[in-house]
Amino acid sequence: MRICEYTPAGLVGRTFECSCRMTHRSTIKHIDVSDGAIYMLPSVVAETGAKTVFVAADENTYKAAGELAVKLLSDNGIKSVVCLLKAEEGFERPEPTEAALGNLVMTYDKSCEAIVGVGGGVVNDLCKLMSNLGHIPYIYVPTCPSMDGYTSDSASVIYNGVKSSVKCKCPDYLLCDTDIISKAPKKLLLSGIGDMCAKYISICEWRISNLITGEPYCEEIAEMMRTYAKAAAGNAEAAVRGDKKAVEAIINGLCLVGMAMTYARSSRPASGVEHYYSHLWDMRCLEEHRQCELHGIQVGVGTVLSLEKYEKLKKIKPDKNKALEHINSFDYAKWERGVREYFGHSAEQIIKTEQREGKYDKDKHAGRLEIILDNWDKILQIIDEELIPAEKLSDLFKKIGHPITPAEIGESDESAALAFSHTSDIRDKYILSRLLFDIGETV
Repeated sequence: MRICEYTPAGLVGRTFECSCRMTHRSTIKHIDVSDGAIYMLPSVVAETGAKTVFVAADENTYKAAGELAVKLLSDNGIKSVVCLLKAEEGFERPEPTEAALGNLVMTYDKSCEAIVGVGGGVVNDLCKLMSNLGHIPYIYVPTCPSMDGYTSDSASVIYNGVKSSVKCKCPDYLLCDTDIISKAPKKLLLSGIGDMCAKYISICEWRISNLITGEPYCEEIAEMMRTYAKAAAGNAEAAVRGDKKAVEAIINGLCLVGMAMTYARSSRPASGVEHYYSHLWDMRCLEEHRQCELHGIQVGVGTVLSLEKYEKLKKIKPDKNKALEHINSFDYAKWERGVREYFGHSAEQIIKTEQREGKYDKDKHAGRLEIILDNWDKILQIIDEELIPAEKLSDLFKKIGHPITPAEIGESDESAALAFSHTSDIRDKYILSRLLFDIGETV
């Protein structure tokens, strides 16, 4: 069987020697996606040998499943030390910041022998980091289908004001109780659907990067992402009506995205330029001390915007002289001023990152440009093969009540344009904004 034909549980314990020349493996020991999966918690904790566990949740997720988790453990003779993450003043929910991680570390009791995370993406990311630091078994009980990092070996955190992907470890055990998750607020389900629909662009940009930069690419992983992106879109309408089977299909997709990132040893299968809209809006909101929208919903809006830009890109025919003139006239000092103005206190880290990566190095640009010009038809073919029309996704979002425009999530067209202009700055990943820079164009 091919990787894309497996369920998350079917991939546990499997190692694949792939045609891409990578060995794909995940360290997750157990995945249960079913009604009542939370009732497996005591036996899973017993498997770790822990007598006392550290339970992390936020106030909402503790009510949704944390209280039940603690009771199940207590009824089976397992003690719990509970830490409730709280939102900073002026915010509706906790964010994955150094302060939030510090709160977990300071609350952690050394008698605890395992960590149980109960909640969404913030709880999971922080618990993965805690588990990784202390080499402690980690069990994750998600309470909503809001994001695709359930099973990944990285955590998305705000470090020094920059939204960063930090390598850590996967959860050791994942208990996805579909009864609990299907009762999550509709908005959280929409967030998960938005995150899954991003995979059209992530795979497209992965292939383009492979062609232009030689970045390693795996067609097996890509096909797994295509399969479950289509499944998420196909089940979206039923899922928002509360159909458990449809919700389960989306959860399976979210689980497999995390495993795909682990297999690829990067976030490339899961995210592209559309995710960077979300990361930049998160950073601006933190800088301005205002609440951002849910990650997956921001990503969904970013996906619509990105699809529209790709449709404009397809009408361009690159001109070598124009591209060379663009790079030769590039004003690095002006770029630095723009970074400082946009990123505020995190700007210096962004500038240091660019100095290390050399995205604007003229010799590197010349090499990429030659490849782009020689392979423009192939690039257009990849776009046609991988992307759906922006209108098609917008129509789906309208049907299920997912936001489509920046204004619907509290952002302006100007903030979206500014975010896009800085998407190439925060990480060293070849995405649409870098392709446009290389050919000296804007869309």
